[in-house]
Amino acid sequence: MARHCILIIALVVLGQTSVATAEPQTKKMKVFVLAGQSNMVGWGNSKKLPDDLRNGNDRVLMFENGKWQPLRPIRKASKNQEKFGMTEFSFGPEVAFAHEMAKAWPDETIGIVKFSIGGTSILTWKPEWSKKDADRIGQGRLGSLYKKLMAKVDQARKAREIEIVGFLWLQGGRDMKDVAVAKEYLDNLESLVAAVKKDTGVPDLPFFCGSPRRTQDPDDISDVVPQRIPGPYPAVEFVLKAQWDAQKEIPHARTVILRDIKKHPMNVHYNTEGQLKVGRLFAQAFLNSSLRIGGHTPQKILAMLGAKGRDAITDRQLAAYRRIFGFIDANGDGQHSKKEFIDDGRYLTRQARQGIFRASDSNSDGIVSKEEYIDNRIITDEAKAIFEKMDTNDDGKLTRKEFIASGKIKDEDLAKEAFKALDSDGNGELVIPEYLRVWGRWARSGRKTQAAASK
Repeated sequence: MARHCILIIALVVLGQTSVATAEPQTKKMKVFVLAGQSNMVGWGNSKKLPDDLRNGNDRVLMFENGKWQPLRPIRKASKNQEKFGMTEFSFGPEVAFAHEMAKAWPDETIGIVKFSIGGTSILTWKPEWSKKDADRIGQGRLGSLYKKLMAKVDQARKAREIEIVGFLWLQGGRDMKDVAVAKEYLDNLESLVAAVKKDTGVPDLPFFCGSPRRTQDPDDISDVVPQRIPGPYPAVEFVLKAQWDAQKEIPHARTVILRDIKKHPMNVHYNTEGQLKVGRLFAQAFLNSSLRIGGHTPQKILAMLGAKGRDAITDRQLAAYRRIFGFIDANGDGQHSKKEFIDDGRYLTRQARQGIFRASDSNSDGIVSKEEYIDNRIITDEAKAIFEKMDTNDDGKLTRKEFIASGKIKDEDLAKEAFKALDSDGNGELVIPEYLRVWGRWARSGRKTQAAASK
């Protein structure tokens, strides 16, 4: 059981301008605000990150030290963290989360506003905070964390125009120690979310609540009657039940299950692999819930177009994919490095190989496993075959007229909506790279988040 849950308020800001330039910013940036306990502060080891995640870029930003800058680990490892081999910087789920969002929204800039303090109770995050109330768990000295969080959000908004689109919360470990406080958890969570919606001016703000699971816990605990249990976390069942019920009691809310998250040895904190997985789980939950096309999920639209995924793949095709993977895997280590695939690749252009590598690397760890390679081949080969059937004049472009005339989506209005969603540059026609970027995102977002992020 993870001790700490994290508040990830996702304030997303639409935009693509670099913080390093003085050019006028004409597009809002999608910003996610994160806060909470020590697992949001972060126990990931920066030295174990691939260079692209460790160094950051101008499409994935964070608001720190009063300015927007490339997102990267900057918090110096503590003395306690040094015991676990962390000698540089630590990070939390924000790294994987933000990069997954950037991959899903290739035309946007992603921003992170993070505020977190280890070991804090939900009482310290209450909008109607009082020292007397917070002193019930000995944390009155911390002051109102809600005010501090919103002050940072306000600073971020003044530094650049933003659009707030989501609020993610992962916290609760401290409250699992106190039954009385745990019994108030849902009420306090509701008031927190309501205040964030009011103060950000987004009444329908999506809210995501991370909720860890013990081995014996089912994902769905609707029928569980919480009981006090022996041990250091007597109120664990009360907190987990409140987090599960949040999606019923709080508008636009969803609970994100966190199961089998890797931790440091003999420790309650998520390690590097765990932090990356948590970030991916939140991103997948956000993406899975946010997009509808004519009232349908992207996966339903793909099915209408004829997508079958792995169900249509023969053993012979799988064997062929495995052989090709082996040809590229020059050192035979069972994975493709960027050098093997991009630098030493002999097919297509370097730019094309870079795009394929990014799409295949579903867990953003800088390498492509055999499973990831095969998964991407299944998605892209099927997508291209469907594209070619609709491209009746074989010019390598798919117009809206051709798309609708294919009859794959019977409802013409829905077909128009689907084409519009695929047409990311809005020029009225689809070309293969553009089409595959959106198709691949849709195909991957439809999977169960735990399975998809478990690599």
